[in-house]
Amino acid sequence: MGNEIITVPTRHTRYTVTGELDVATVHDLRRRFTAALDQPALSGPDSGPGLDLDLTGVTFMDAAGLGAVMWCRRRALDAGRACIVDAASPAALRLMRLTGTHDLLRGTAAAPVGTAIPV
Repeated sequence: MGNEIITVPTRHTRYTVTGELDVATVHDLRRRFTAALDQPALSGPDSGPGLDLDLTGVTFMDAAGLGAVMWCRRRALDAGRACIVDAASPAALRLMRLTGTHDLLRGTAAAPVGTAIPV
């Protein structure tokens, strides 16, 4: 799995994931995502609203990969930041749609306040 972290002018950090996102690569994703979330652009007083995940380069994603994306979202929300999947490959989109997480991860549906979201 390859990763690239880019801070864009809106102060969002765009996090690009490429390759396979599965049980063998999720630990690296979590480590790098945590580092991205801790970047000054996201942790200072003028911080932007969050991270945009770009999964267009993901060639395969299993349940562990989806769980890691959900974990990333939860970690960002816990830090008071937004985290959405703003672009995804057919492989990632298919799994998100099959599991009913598509709208949540794409930012088109919000959970009611106080609702627990599984990670």
